[in-house]
Formats: sequence, structure tokens, C-alpha cells
Amino acid sequence: MRQRFCHCFVLILLIAFQGLNGQEVFPLKKELVWSKPGEEIVTPQFSPDGNFVVLVTRAYWPDGGDAEGLPDSFFQQLSARAKANPRFADPVVKVVDLSGKVVCEARYGWNPSLSRDDKRVVFSEQVKPITGYRELASPEAGNGIRVFDCETKELTKIADPVTGYLDTPFFSPDDGSIVYTENEAVNGAFGGSVGIARFDLQQNRVIALVKKEMVAAIPCPPANSKQSSLEEFRCSQVKDLTSSFPQIVFYVAPTGRDVVALLGTPVPSAGDSYLAQNYDMRLVSVLPEQRTILPLGKRSMESDDNTTFQAVSGERVLVFQQYWKLFSIDSREILAQIGPKNMKPKSVYSPDLKYYLCAEPEGDPNHFVLYRTADGKQIESFPKMALVYDAFWSSQSNRFGIVELPMTGASAVNHREELAVYSVP
Repeated sequence: MRQRFCHCFVLILLIAFQGLNGQEVFPLKKELVWSKPGEEIVTPQFSPDGNFVVLVTRAYWPDGGDAEGLPDSFFQQLSARAKANPRFADPVVKVVDLSGKVVCEARYGWNPSLSRDDKRVVFSEQVKPITGYRELASPEAGNGIRVFDCETKELTKIADPVTGYLDTPFFSPDDGSIVYTENEAVNGAFGGSVGIARFDLQQNRVIALVKKEMVAAIPCPPANSKQSSLEEFRCSQVKDLTSSFPQIVFYVAPTGRDVVALLGTPVPSAGDSYLAQNYDMRLVSVLPEQRTILPLGKRSMESDDNTTFQAVSGERVLVFQQYWKLFSIDSREILAQIGPKNMKPKSVYSPDLKYYLCAEPEGDPNHFVLYRTADGKQIESFPKMALVYDAFWSSQSNRFGIVELPMTGASAVNHREELAVYSVP
């Protein structure tokens, strides 16, 4: 079953004024409500100028808990569609303008991103038909990076994997390169990033930023040497996925002039299965130069205190360790606190740090709530939905989008996810 986590995002409102009764009013304008009935809306993001949304749609095929209680006839119809068109539920890349018109479309792919001129879409091409399959490492094996020109309709091959698959591409801050991750199966059948590379668009060559390696993370002594029981256990795992990669790429994103990544070195221990439970974390810059900018210490995968980061305006990032902290990439120092400690890990701030939005306020996960950063005050609570999936901001902080499943679209028969885009005057 496809797992899509509800990330918590920030809404910044550039104009706040006092109403007649003295109460704060934030004049939001809903610019767009867009949906494609019967399909999911995946990985939306704004174009660099904020005037388009690039996303992926995929026909909804219930799986796992979603499939419980549905009649066999429902799945027989899906199977008949798949037989007639083996790619009917494959992911389609779309660029949508703010009137709701699809102005560009490319088949088939994941995690698209737009160039600064809005003319080129970079994405991970789904090479094999994936209709009826889960998004696991095996069905995605062989996926490479492609650029689609929305004007000429030309598809350009950028890079293909030797093993595994390539994913999550984006244009570098100067638009001169395409940065992407190198992925393998790291958690049983589930894929994950184990390397980062870039394709130089001027020199037409691939450059490794974080080298993908498939070697044992645990040095083992010769077989005839004396080992403790723990050493014997660890060395017996070197062919398993827990020990196959010296580091995992948890996240990578452009931040001002830099491209920043969160890397974790596994600390294998007895009881690990596939993915290690503990990692030594560090925040690094991989472009324009490679350097460690913040050691983050040990992280447990079983802890609720998950280490993560998000890019904000300027050469700064927000890092979550127990609570959100603002960090300067240039000075490598924690900056002044931007408001009361926010201990909600699933929060994302506006680029100018004025607001943050959470999709799980007070244990209720089915609507977004807006908070003001300076004092932590709740500003707006959005309507309750059957499910909330995603939210995202334009880099100018004048528009935001959310993806939800309305109450009327909760069943598999009439599944209808909606993209809503709001502007702030």
C-alpha cells in the first residue's frame, strides 16, 4: 500500500489588518480548486515564479486497508482496464496553471520539478509499467532522469542507473545542473536514497556529490579470528541491507546558494532487520562545495524525535531536534529563537518564517491549522477533510497549495483528491 505521510506546512499571510471589531483578519483568496476524479495527486510543487503547479496524477487503485470491504467486481473492473491498457494507472507528470488548465504533460514519471523559465520539467521516468504494482524498489528499478521541454515536446535523457533507480531530481540554484538521488532497496522491498549526483548541463557529464557505495558498513576480521558473539552477529549481516550501505540520504534540497543534504551513517546492532535502527546524522552541503555544516548526533528510527530539516529564505535552514531551531549555513551557528519552542515535528514554515501550518493539531490529523511563529498563536483552522495529504509554498510566499480528500470523496468508487491554491494579497 502506498504510504503518503501528511507533512505539516506553513502559511504566510503578507497582509494582516484589523477588522471592524478589532479582530485580526487575514484576507486569503482561493485561486484554484483542481481535481481529476478517480486519481491521486502526488508531490505537487510551485514553479520558481509561483505561477504554475507541477504534480503527478495516478489512477487510484485501493490497496491494503483501503481495499477492505470493496466487492470483487470493483477489482475485476480495474484488472480489465489494466489488461486493455497496461499503463492506465501509471504516473503522469502535469503542469497546471492557476486557471486549472493543464499546459504541459509528460508520461510517465515521478517527483517532477520545473526550471526557472517554466519551460522544462525534470522528473524520474517510470520505465516499466507499474499499473497494479506497489511503489517498491523492484518496479522502479531502471528509472532514470529525463527532461521534457513543454514547448518543443522533446524528451531528453539525462542519466540512467547502473543498478537501482534514480529519483527526486531538481534544478540546481543556478539552473546549470540537475541534482538527483541514487536509490536502492534499503528496507526490505522499499527503496531509499544512498547517493547524490548531478548532471552538468554545460559539460554534459555526471558528477558524484555523495558517492553511492554498496559495501559492508561493518569491518569484519578474518573468519578464523576470535570474535565476540556480537561481532559474529554483525559480520553475519554484511550481505543484508542493514549493512550494505555506508550511509543513507534522508533528504536533499536547494537552500539559497547551496544544495544541502541530511545524511545518516548506520550504527548496526543486534536485532536490526533490513534498515538499521540507529544512525549518526549530519547536515552537509554538497553544492557548491562539499562540507559538513552541522553534526547532529545519533538518531533512533523508533523515536518520535525524528531529525529533519527544511529550507527557508537566505542561507538558512530549520533543523528539528526536539524542537525547530534556525541555523545559518554560512556561520554554522544556531540563530536566535524565532518564537516559542515549536515541538511539532510535522511543521513547515513559510520562507520568511512568519507562520507555520500543522496537519496534526492536537491529535486531530484531518485538517490544517495555521499558527503564527512569533507567539505560537492559532490563526486559522481549515475545514475538516476525510484526509489531508500535502501542502506546499511558493518561494515568494505569496501562494500556497494543499491537497486533500474531501468528505464527499472518501470512498474508492468516487475517490477525488483536490488541489486548492490560495493567494495572499
